[in-house]
Amino acid sequence: MKALNEQEDEFTMTLTPLLDVMFLLLVFFLVSTSFVKPEQSIDIDLPSADQAQQTPRDRQIVAVHVREGGVIVIDGRIITGRQDLKQTLARQFEANPDAGLVIRGDRRAFHNDIVRVVNAAIRAGLKDRMSIAVFDTETEQ
Repeated sequence: MKALNEQEDEFTMTLTPLLDVMFLLLVFFLVSTSFVKPEQSIDIDLPSADQAQQTPRDRQIVAVHVREGGVIVIDGRIITGRQDLKQTLARQFEANPDAGLVIRGDRRAFHNDIVRVVNAAIRAGLKDRMSIAVFDTETEQ
């Protein structure tokens, strides 16, 4: 029988349980995180731009989407009629007076439909808050 030596009796710590817990936490946070922004979940084909400026990200933004065929979407609701558009915009900004307005037009949308949204925003008193979003889709892909 072999005698035990003090040098062979050293304590070693196993890292397997610690690594298991870390991987479980990593998987939990990856699964519970949402990566989709509501504004970008609407499927529109945006035109490309040579020059673009970033909109300030410190304030909330109300996005108006103009789809092909003149369909106007605000917060997932399809807006029909000129008065409905003006009233919906006014209600959006009564709820959040510091918000900005971004008009996103589909590449195949008619210019007249986008101008109709701009005119409704001006009639609702949002002239100083609006911008038209232009994304360079060729460089983002």
